[in-house]
Amino acid sequence: MKKVKITNKPNKTLYIYCRVSTTKQDEEGISLDVQSDRGLQVSKQLGLSPIVIKEQGSGLKPYIEERPLFTDLMDYVVDGKIKHFWIDEDTRLTRNKDDQGFIHSDFIKNDVVLYVGKNGGIKDLKDWMVDLIDSITVRINERQIRQQVRKSINSKRRLFTQGCYMKGDPPFGYKLVDKKLEIHEENSEWVVKMFDWYDLGKSTVFIRQQFFQNGIKPPRSKEEWWGLNTITKILQNKNYIGLDVYRELTNECPKIVEKKVFESVQKKIRTSLGRSIETKHDFLLRGIIKCPDGTPMSCLGQKKSRRNPLYGCGHKQRQYKNRTTKTDCPITKSLRTELIDDYIWDLLVDTLSSSHTIKETTKKELIGNNPSYTKRTFNNNIKKLNKQMMDLDTNRLELEKRFYTNQMDKKRFNVLIESIEDKEEELMGKIHQNKMKLESLNYKSKWIDWLDVHSSRMNEIRGITDFNNRRGIINHYIHENLILDYNEETRQHTMTIRFRFPLFDDNFEWLKNKDGSYKLDRWGRRRYNISDGETEMTNPFTLQKSLNRHTFRKVTRHVHITSSENSKMIS
Repeated sequence: MKKVKITNKPNKTLYIYCRVSTTKQDEEGISLDVQSDRGLQVSKQLGLSPIVIKEQGSGLKPYIEERPLFTDLMDYVVDGKIKHFWIDEDTRLTRNKDDQGFIHSDFIKNDVVLYVGKNGGIKDLKDWMVDLIDSITVRINERQIRQQVRKSINSKRRLFTQGCYMKGDPPFGYKLVDKKLEIHEENSEWVVKMFDWYDLGKSTVFIRQQFFQNGIKPPRSKEEWWGLNTITKILQNKNYIGLDVYRELTNECPKIVEKKVFESVQKKIRTSLGRSIETKHDFLLRGIIKCPDGTPMSCLGQKKSRRNPLYGCGHKQRQYKNRTTKTDCPITKSLRTELIDDYIWDLLVDTLSSSHTIKETTKKELIGNNPSYTKRTFNNNIKKLNKQMMDLDTNRLELEKRFYTNQMDKKRFNVLIESIEDKEEELMGKIHQNKMKLESLNYKSKWIDWLDVHSSRMNEIRGITDFNNRRGIINHYIHENLILDYNEETRQHTMTIRFRFPLFDDNFEWLKNKDGSYKLDRWGRRRYNISDGETEMTNPFTLQKSLNRHTFRKVTRHVHITSSENSKMIS
């Protein structure tokens, strides 16, 4: 996650905060770059060193929920580390009437000077008249924004009834002409083939293989390989039978596929999905979260007597099912799954974001250890990897053929398919790495800003919502999560998190000569060393959540983070 740069000279530094609510505002003259340029001009006038913070997030919602960078800035204000703050205009600070009072109060308490506009005028927050006008302005802005949202929705409804497509980019096989769907001559033929192939019993793997061989790339992606889920979603899209849906409204659009074929495909998709065995209740930390003695905690799903899914003491459930004798366990309270899942996920991403080892991995991936690689090297690697993907698809098709003709039992089929999927994921990762290295050669003479790439990747990871993707990442980095005890008086859980790799609090230092100058490598770059950090740290965490419908409690969990006993460094 991107962090705010802070200095130890608050009286000589101007923090320039730039915010937009949506990417559309870039086109309306209030883009982040426009705000930044104005702030930099003010910093020159004031003779202060500038630090620019750019962020996209809603000003209507509480900033602590929407704007992590601004949240960090307010924490630094309270700590006394910020004394000069600039915004382009008042609404860049907030449009939320509740936040406004808290922000102004913190600025006043900590003697922060607020500069506004391209001329850098100082806003007197202690003046009651200024505060009153600001409060009225915020309420008016809030009302106007909500009215604009309602008007936008009504406008989209009206345009939809006029035949316009209101769901962003057109589906594969269509193009937008005057905001209306029209058939794309070339791509629509592939849509028809896609439905025909699937209707004839061909798999999504076969379809992907055909698209790759014919150079048909997926929409909204730079990759050459189609995702199998993407193909399935296309096969379920009702636009292709002339039915367009927006909210509760329906409309007609050009038809590409016959309804009879579409319905036949839907039956086959339902049959295919029905073959997979789905767990009734699945849990992110299943097998990872454990009682103090290492016994996996029970995962308890919803039912009439249990409103929320829980992680409970594994011993109690085993006793309840007569699988073991009574065991004393200090875990007397179960944990709400969504609360502990979110906490562990955020903690993991924060650890990865700050880990020098992970940053070094990103750097090596981008610029490598050997700068003598050529574009031909990476192009050849990509060709070889694509060939291996083709071979995997061929093997997969052969396995499916044998399974569906009753020449292979289901257990063996699932094991082999899983191994192919694992190898496929590995190859896709290598293809992506080689493409990144190929792109980096265009900047060979520059210092690649790989820290921005690292930050961007961490933001992408933090934004992952897919259950299986999240669980895969957690299983890769976390060995186990031990819930040690529960304090009835303070309502505190104490837990130990053991990572598979020593990634947290690792150290970074520049290597220097005896005379104090930096050591350089043969390409003239500064040399540095990354060493393991602490093996254990305590992280007190206060989680303010509604634990049930009527009561708000403050739960503190003391977290001890350690690496696994047999941990190894990432190569």
